[in-house]
Amino acid sequence: MISNAVKLIKDIDKKKSNWNERSQFKIKSVGNLSVSDLDTLELYATQYISNAQKGRAGFKGLMQPRGSIEKVLSKYELA
Repeated sequence: MISNAVKLIKDIDKKKSNWNERSQFKIKSVGNLSVSDLDTLELYATQYISNAQKGRAGFKGLMQPRGSIEKVLSKYELA
């Protein structure tokens, strides 16, 4: 599943590169995401990769994701 987390980070980078101050983002049909939401998703993906490399599962050290963040992570099979 590390590959899914890497893909999420790449998708976030693509969205951010097309950013303007009025942008609202949509990832995997989950809409109305803000820049802050994208930053949070990147944090979760990075933590997921770090934990997987240490033999742990999930987002140990972070709170359980909720709302749109959880929906996007589920679409990438990370939650």
